[in-house]
Amino acid sequence: MDANPNAGGPVPVTPNPAPGDHAAEVSALKSWVRENAVSLVITVVAVALVVRYLDPIDTLKVVLGLGLIIFIHELGHFLAAKWCDVHVKTFSIGFGPAVPFCSYKWGETTYMVGIIPLGGYVSMIGEGDHGGEEEGEEDPRSFRKKTVGQRMLIISAGVVMNMILGMACFVAAYLHGVQEKPAVVGTVESGSAAWRVGIRADDDIVQIGSRKNPYFDDIRPIVMATQKGEVVPVTVVHAGQTSPVDLTPEPLRDEGARFPTLGVTPPSRLTLLSLKQPGFKPVVPGSPAASASVPLEGGDRLVAMTDPDKPGEVTPIKPDPRAPDAGPDMEDFYRRMVRLAGQPVTLRVERRGQTIDSVVKPAYRADLGVRMQMGKVVALRRGGPAETAGVLAWSEDQPNQGDVIKTVKLPEPGGKQTWFAAGEIKNADPGVTVQKLDPVLLPLELKKWFDRVEAAKEPNRTVKLEVFRREGHQEKATAELSVPYDAAYRYDRETVMLPNSPTPLGGLGLAYWIDGVVFDVDPSGPAAGRLNPGDTVTAVRFKTATADGTEKLGEWEELKANQWAFAEATLQSRPPFRVELKVQRKDGGAVEEVTLEGREDLRWPTDDRGLVWAYDVRIQKATDIGDAISLGAWRTARFVRGIYMTLYATAFGRVSAKTMSGPLTIANVSYKFAGEDFWQFLLFIGMISVNLAVVNFLPIPVLDGGHMVFLLLEKILGRPVPERLFAAAMYVGLALILSLMVFVISLDIRKLFFGWF
Repeated sequence: MDANPNAGGPVPVTPNPAPGDHAAEVSALKSWVRENAVSLVITVVAVALVVRYLDPIDTLKVVLGLGLIIFIHELGHFLAAKWCDVHVKTFSIGFGPAVPFCSYKWGETTYMVGIIPLGGYVSMIGEGDHGGEEEGEEDPRSFRKKTVGQRMLIISAGVVMNMILGMACFVAAYLHGVQEKPAVVGTVESGSAAWRVGIRADDDIVQIGSRKNPYFDDIRPIVMATQKGEVVPVTVVHAGQTSPVDLTPEPLRDEGARFPTLGVTPPSRLTLLSLKQPGFKPVVPGSPAASASVPLEGGDRLVAMTDPDKPGEVTPIKPDPRAPDAGPDMEDFYRRMVRLAGQPVTLRVERRGQTIDSVVKPAYRADLGVRMQMGKVVALRRGGPAETAGVLAWSEDQPNQGDVIKTVKLPEPGGKQTWFAAGEIKNADPGVTVQKLDPVLLPLELKKWFDRVEAAKEPNRTVKLEVFRREGHQEKATAELSVPYDAAYRYDRETVMLPNSPTPLGGLGLAYWIDGVVFDVDPSGPAAGRLNPGDTVTAVRFKTATADGTEKLGEWEELKANQWAFAEATLQSRPPFRVELKVQRKDGGAVEEVTLEGREDLRWPTDDRGLVWAYDVRIQKATDIGDAISLGAWRTARFVRGIYMTLYATAFGRVSAKTMSGPLTIANVSYKFAGEDFWQFLLFIGMISVNLAVVNFLPIPVLDGGHMVFLLLEKILGRPVPERLFAAAMYVGLALILSLMVFVISLDIRKLFFGWF
């Protein structure tokens, strides 16, 4: 970003003493030290912090990389100005006083590195304050004396140079080979746009919009560009099939999401995440994986594990059917983990040429001893069993609609039945076992039931639902709805990650909210004596374990009445399963804070043991320089389009402003890339360079784009814009930019130092 610090003029240069005049040399050195004392102290402190807490080599890469972006931008302005014969006073990388020993005057121009590394500038005669200073009026080499076309060239040269640099980085990276996440679905968010149209984990997305054979990173900019109510064409190939299926999901910006999404995550591979950070381990602290018999390390590649069909044996995981050379199949691993829930699992990993076996203990659900109130059905899978059976879902257009499940009736082998009921059922048939309907446990109960009927080869797999349905101003129980269970969803990976996400029953094709209202309390559970029926949970915050064994207390997260599913899912993912609740007591009583610690529920083993996997990637490599240029141009265009789409969606409220990042986040991400892989770091530098070009050319006064607007007006009007108007616009633009900087830096601080997202 350019600024115009003409008021300060060139940085003073201490006169050089005569050769051999020792006293004068000492005096000049002392004078220089006094003048730059603050800069020297800041520099020494910064270097000391880098040496103490960071890798100096990686830090140097970041400084050089980001410095290159700024240098190239300002070099564009400088070269264009020289070509147009404009008198350049200062060429600076960074703002403020010069870094010690980083200021030099050559000819008419002072070259310097400023101590504030947030940009740079080229100061020209006749540019500041709309060129109104006296020297700008008299000097024939003044910026303002040049034609409008020449001034446009000078103003736009920085942006052009950044675009060239970005594309050059992309071309170089593609010649080496770029890691791209394949457009394969890793998990599906419950109730999301993808979930509603039947997109499932392990599906291949072969086209989205007009983009054929996309990579995963192509999905977001296309989805973010949609308007509310607009659908995006998606063609998928379901796992294990070959025929493509055309779908039309409507991207949703649900509560808790910062932009419209399909609700799918990238695929993972069976290699544990590796990060060049002191003390990093690819496991969730406090989980069974964190206490494996042989400690697991980043980069470990899983090749074999316990076989559920051959207890006691470790067998190889089958190759990924899409790319056998890419490694073992995540779907095979997941199915094994589901079947081995409650049992120790031996993981065989490859590590630096050796094969190592490590045993991971079982994991169990954390139980708070409280049963919450069933909420409304809010999502149906298009053409799924529940929709076909006539189940009604809540919608924004029909907020009074939405069935509430009262009773679930399951056929058992031998003609018996199991009923899960929200209320009390009397005089049930002797062949019926009646249990309490717990909305949190219902998905687990259905999966366990399906395993029973599958093992017994029971042909009847139709679930009967009894629901409450509002008709007018009254709610009344409807007749039973018969919903066939879809066995294809037994092993599907449906997640609850957002505050408003519902709880899925994938086999039935419906998802429902869980209200944060206590229905009843287990008298022997953790909530006994702390919660009572009718209490409403209004906020939660979680305590999580850290790698060094300490605990970290998160921030309070407000919960709406229907968002308990999110609180439950978050609790299960954060050992040691301690949570604080804000509770509104029954009938409008006082709001109190309650602390609970989940107990291990041995009835419900889980498949997640706390392993942290790396994303799956494919190498996209150019065949020759022509192909590299084509791929580089395509990536540049994709990134530019994505930036403008994001800005557009932010302006119209489809994307949250909290998605923005500032200089601290950029530096942090750069540091991580610099320590991991040079070519990924080069890609990141290219993206930042293109981002700088796009943002700097926005029509905002102070930025290059704002100056271009005034030049266009001058061309149209035949005279410069009045100085008062120009000055006022500059002040407004400066205030806007400073406000934006304060906003994004505050976001950076909260993200980096307080774990807020």
